[in-house]
Amino acid sequence: MCLQERNSTLEISWQLRHSHHESYSIAMLAPIRDLIKDLSDFRRQSAYFSHITKAGFALLLALGLLSGCAQNPYTTTTAQSGPLTALNQALASQNPEQIAPAQMQYAATLKGPARADMQMRALETAIDAEAFTLANTLYAQANTQALWPTVSARRAQLLTGFEQWQQGAISRAYDTVNNLPIPLSPDEAKRRLILLAAIDEAEKRPIDAARQRSALNELLTGSAADSNRAKLWNDLSSADINQLSDAAKQATNANFADWIGLALVYRTRPGELNTWINNHPNHPAVTSGFTTLLLGRSDTAATIPLPTGQGPVIVLVPLSGDYQPVGQAISDGINFAHDRLGIASDRSVQIQDSGSTLASFTQALTAALAANPSVIIGPLLKEQIPALANLPANAPPVIALNTPAEGTSLPAGVVSYSLSPDADARAAADQMIHDQKMTALVYCADNSLGHRIYDAFTREYTLLGGQILDSAFFDPNATDFSSQLRRLLEVTSSRNGPFQPRIRHDAQGIFLGATSQQARMIVPQLDYFGADQLPRYSVGMVYSGTPNPLADQDKSGLVIPVEPVLLAANEGPNGPMRPNYERASLSQLPRLFAFGADALMIAANLQPLLAHQVIDGLTGQLSLSLTGEIERKPAWGQFRQGLLQPMDGTDSGYIPSTVVDYSSKQAEGNPTVALPPENSTTPDSGDGTGTDTLPASSEPNDSGNAKAVPTFTDGGGLAPLPASVAPTNDTAPTAN
Repeated sequence: MCLQERNSTLEISWQLRHSHHESYSIAMLAPIRDLIKDLSDFRRQSAYFSHITKAGFALLLALGLLSGCAQNPYTTTTAQSGPLTALNQALASQNPEQIAPAQMQYAATLKGPARADMQMRALETAIDAEAFTLANTLYAQANTQALWPTVSARRAQLLTGFEQWQQGAISRAYDTVNNLPIPLSPDEAKRRLILLAAIDEAEKRPIDAARQRSALNELLTGSAADSNRAKLWNDLSSADINQLSDAAKQATNANFADWIGLALVYRTRPGELNTWINNHPNHPAVTSGFTTLLLGRSDTAATIPLPTGQGPVIVLVPLSGDYQPVGQAISDGINFAHDRLGIASDRSVQIQDSGSTLASFTQALTAALAANPSVIIGPLLKEQIPALANLPANAPPVIALNTPAEGTSLPAGVVSYSLSPDADARAAADQMIHDQKMTALVYCADNSLGHRIYDAFTREYTLLGGQILDSAFFDPNATDFSSQLRRLLEVTSSRNGPFQPRIRHDAQGIFLGATSQQARMIVPQLDYFGADQLPRYSVGMVYSGTPNPLADQDKSGLVIPVEPVLLAANEGPNGPMRPNYERASLSQLPRLFAFGADALMIAANLQPLLAHQVIDGLTGQLSLSLTGEIERKPAWGQFRQGLLQPMDGTDSGYIPSTVVDYSSKQAEGNPTVALPPENSTTPDSGDGTGTDTLPASSEPNDSGNAKAVPTFTDGGGLAPLPASVAPTNDTAPTAN
């Protein structure tokens, strides 16, 4: 028997060594949206799992039996020969789901502690393979539980915790498994983490499960570690972005924190995977080859077809109802790109009304597909994107003008292009780090849009090494922000004399998640409270796209990502972008005009984009990510004297204040606050108890006319607020 087992062990070891790279072959190459949300789905959908765990745990079992053979605790009898033969055959199969029942059958031929030990081994084989249904069945067959503590108290406690879990006593089971007396043998330590991770996965706690698997990974080698990394990644993939962001802030283990960072980069900025790899050369994800497979994953981008034939480009956008101005601006940009810039000039462009509902877009999409188009552009609204999930196999490439709703993924074969504030917030975070602004304050609107912007900025900023010192959310309808700004800036002032505010010295910049009208009120109050030289960054939606010194004079110093074509107002008549700017400026919504033009440019350049080339558009430098999203590198502008001026970089130096009179000569060279005429404030008492009554500013219209400024957040411009939506603290349509 010992010779047979030794031969089996050698064979298993060889197979393990030669299957090391196979373990990623299926699960790791699957699109992220198809990665498993729980353990049972993982076993059902991942073919490599059973192969690797069979080999890995058969090896552990074989080694265990060899140890028992060396001690020779059992006397082989004729009655044992049948079960023993079955056990040897099971070992040869390398399948733990065959080995565990064979062990239980063999245990029946033993007596006393030997039987108890073998029954425990049978259960452990199934648990180590995460075959928990089988383990539960075998537990019901065991009849030596009373002897288990005498065989091994810690092994018995783990099996008791497993049984409690199977009986539904979740908290009790977790405590039993977690509070295992030390010291633990290597097998006990691994089994404990396997059970904790499995319970967390079953209870839909993906971050906790990933934490257990990160610790488990440090105890494993070879294919067992590969298999565990696959499950760790599935756990992180099933967590939403906010969960990952929160976990990144709380993680104390460096390896686990870096796993979370990798997941965030992959989910939000897949184009930066190489940077992450270069910065983490010794992380297990890198040394194991896991990140190499991530880089090679095809994901959504590989399923994007190229245009075939000379069919028309069909554009599906709202041409009626509340979103008609949005659809019209996008359509005008597409027609301009086709007729004046010669983009996709070898085929016609047909623009059709998609309506603003899922049903209306589905109907329009069906009609469009019947026309055999070469490319489809649309839909515009988030709630219409699910209609793309059921595209036929021979469908043309589709360019959605929005991003999927939170918690959902982009359908296969679809490109996503948007000018969302989320992307602008990430760009602002990147630029602040580039400008060496490593500590920041964050001030965002207290509505769904503001929280989206806040989440996007803080995730990116902290991921890149920045530190958020403090943050606050303001009432979107407020005009007086003094109370929050005092706290955020830690304003102090002398009790005597003119109001000469001093702010905290540790902040190197502030990020504002605000609309144009909100920024127009907040920036002067920042200046008033002494933050006039604190670099301030925001998102592109604070600019309407049309120069308007009256509307923008109170945004002094604000740095924003902006579409290059909108900065061409500062070029001379011979500037390369000037003709495009002049046409875009005729639109009520010039950002969306440029957005439409670039949508057609993307449609006409899918082949170079799929080959990882970068194209220059009106909205910025465009590239295609691994996940099928168009990534845009914007230009940068800063408001000065009411006009948005282009910047080569964003470190702006001196910022002209909106309220501080620097010509005044004060003691020690301190400037004084120039208060608005006919308004007064109560000076700060220095202890934070003073109050300021700041006037509500007049609201010049961004569009330059008397029409109310509409809002559309994900298209990157301004559009009507649907009449059916009546938000109180949220200016963004719910569709966005």
